[in-house]
Amino acid sequence: MLENSTTIRAESVEKAVKIGLTKLGITEAEAKINVISEGKKGIFGFGKQDAIVEISTESDLSMAELTSQLEKEVKAAESAKDGHKTPSKPQAVKAEPKVESKAKPKAETQARPSTPKAVEVTKPGIDKVKPEVKVAPKPVAKKAKVEPKVEATVKEAVDVQSVESADTVDSEKSQKNRAETNKEARLTVVHYLEDVLKTYGADASVTYEEKGNQVIFNIETNKSGLVIGKHGKIINALQTLAQILLHRYERRRVSVILNVGDYRDRRSNVLEQIAQRTADQVLRSKQAVILDPLPAYERKQIHAYLSRIDHIKTHSEGKDPNRYLVVDYVN
Repeated sequence: MLENSTTIRAESVEKAVKIGLTKLGITEAEAKINVISEGKKGIFGFGKQDAIVEISTESDLSMAELTSQLEKEVKAAESAKDGHKTPSKPQAVKAEPKVESKAKPKAETQARPSTPKAVEVTKPGIDKVKPEVKVAPKPVAKKAKVEPKVEATVKEAVDVQSVESADTVDSEKSQKNRAETNKEARLTVVHYLEDVLKTYGADASVTYEEKGNQVIFNIETNKSGLVIGKHGKIINALQTLAQILLHRYERRRVSVILNVGDYRDRRSNVLEQIAQRTADQVLRSKQAVILDPLPAYERKQIHAYLSRIDHIKTHSEGKDPNRYLVVDYVN
């Protein structure tokens, strides 16, 4: 008995069986299938293993019978080949007229180049006539384009002048509008202060004047002490309210100052004395000195005064209304 077998590796058992059956040329009923390994799919391609299948078949033919059968199949194949060669002879005979038919177009292709050579002689003459026809309209087009350019430049100049005049008019109107709004804003603050003081119990009349970037509101009243308050707390609070109200209407940054009589002049003198005494103390002890809380307007005055003294440096700390100045010694 002759046994044929093969071992196949594939992704799955089914694929391995199909490959083995086709390789042996048998059906699944005639085969003996032995699954050696079913394989593993693995995880994300790692640990993957192919399936291994062994397929075998037993034939009832002996070795002599098998060899004789193979010889018969070889002879049948050779006779089939000889049978296919015989009809090739008439095909060789038919090849002769094909050669004659191919030779005829060669003669025709050789005769064709003579005709286009004669035609090409006439083309240069036609091309020379065309540029002469196109030369005439060019100067006419140039003359026609000169007039609209001049008109366009004149229109542009007129448009620029009109735009400039419109801009000047707009700027003048905007300046007038700003002046009116600024005046209205200051009068609003004046009326507000008069109403508050009247409610507070101190009848007063308020006027304003401007000095650079400052708007000074002067208060005239018989009860100046009541308006100023202890250590200037009332007038400083009213000054903060007036500044907030003015900034609702005023676009540019301005500082507001409230004054009763000569209070601000007297207070500025007091602040200069405080600054000078503090500077002398710092220069003598070379240690920092902390001042009492002051409003922003008065802190700025002391800052400005001490900035002119050597070896002195100031900065503010804390939060309003308890923000204070620190005077340091600098080498």
